Amino acid sequence: MPEHPLFEQLWNASAQMEEWTAAVSHGAITSVTDNIITVHTTYFCGSVTAIRTADGLVLIDTANQATAAKVLACIRTWDDSPIHTVIYTHGHIDHTGGIAAIDQEADAKRRPRPSIIAHRDVARRMTRYELTQGLNSIVQGQQFNDPAYVYPIGLRQPDRVYDDTLSLMIGGEQIELFHGRGETDDATFVWLPSRRILASGDFVIWMFPNAGNPRKVQRYAAEWAAALRHMERLQPEIIIPGHGPVIFGNDRAAQVLRDSAAVLEHLVSQSLALMNRGATLDQILHAVTAPPEYLSKPYLRAKYDDPEFLVRAIYHLYAGWFDGNPAHLKPARAADLALELAQLAGGANKLAERAAVLATEGNTRVAAHLAELASAAAPSEKSVQATRALVLQKCIDRETSLMGKAFLAAYQRDAEQRATT
Repeated sequence: MPEHPLFEQLWNASAQMEEWTAAVSHGAITSVTDNIITVHTTYFCGSVTAIRTADGLVLIDTANQATAAKVLACIRTWDDSPIHTVIYTHGHIDHTGGIAAIDQEADAKRRPRPSIIAHRDVARRMTRYELTQGLNSIVQGQQFNDPAYVYPIGLRQPDRVYDDTLSLMIGGEQIELFHGRGETDDATFVWLPSRRILASGDFVIWMFPNAGNPRKVQRYAAEWAAALRHMERLQPEIIIPGHGPVIFGNDRAAQVLRDSAAVLEHLVSQSLALMNRGATLDQILHAVTAPPEYLSKPYLRAKYDDPEFLVRAIYHLYAGWFDGNPAHLKPARAADLALELAQLAGGANKLAERAAVLATEGNTRVAAHLAELASAAAPSEKSVQATRALVLQKCIDRETSLMGKAFLAAYQRDAEQRATT
């Protein structure tokens, strides 16, 4: 089956994912087999796969609210059959948010709305989103620089749920669902045994596994690796990732699954080895790294998440929130500590000035500490905030992960605003 024209360039690292995103932005169809297509509109929104069956179409995921109409239009150029079933690979809105558009189309055509199938915990996730809508709106607004963002809630929940595995026969197509924990606790990967096609959901994303997001709930590196090993044993001929282009060929499919599992297993084993010797979080964060031979792979670039964030999540999963520093067990208010240190240094401006020097020298980690202490000690001092903004910009410039850049930028904008108002 034809690969996307940019595939080989992505595979050999001569093209960037941004180029592929631009190429598919109009809505692009990949023909997986005669009766299966995958639709992409951007890297940043989950892929949607349509399977033609005798009972109608089966969709794996739905895209989000913003891209659903474009995705549906692409599907309708290929097949106008009713959508019989929708499978959610997990509850994130870039995979579930398009269900409203699908339902609206069914209503307009006087067709039954599709049945939704997902893991049992998808419904629990959607309930949690309703409880934390304000928090999620803030976090997403920071990450994507949209202060007015409102996290969508009220999406239609699954009609049918499962726990570990579920075997379906829909219109003559055998579809196997498997549960695993990785980026989420409610994740499903989909296996079409007669075709040897794997729809991985976000277990495969053409980036370093997103298991350490600083502003999201617990993620599961070890179980992510276990799910990838399970997929590897299935020996797929084709992988349809949750994000990024379809991967054709059993050798490449096996390589992606094997390498992705191995780097996660490395981070988990090294972190646990140090934890079992009594190491603190600080010691572990600065001792455990991902081997460069994995990070050099085009499908494992640490461009969105950061391996260091994963190490922190691994520690939290096994050891809880206490990091081994007794001062952090019942910490002082940040402002009180900052005032004490500013007094010792000769004022908040002294802390800020030293932060600027360190940032210029490339020591942005220590510089960020001093800049934030200066800000906490003198939150209304414009000169302190101006220096803080410069320091945070240096941190952004040195940060490699998009996630890290986004959150640093949120506070850099805060510093700029305080410096000018």
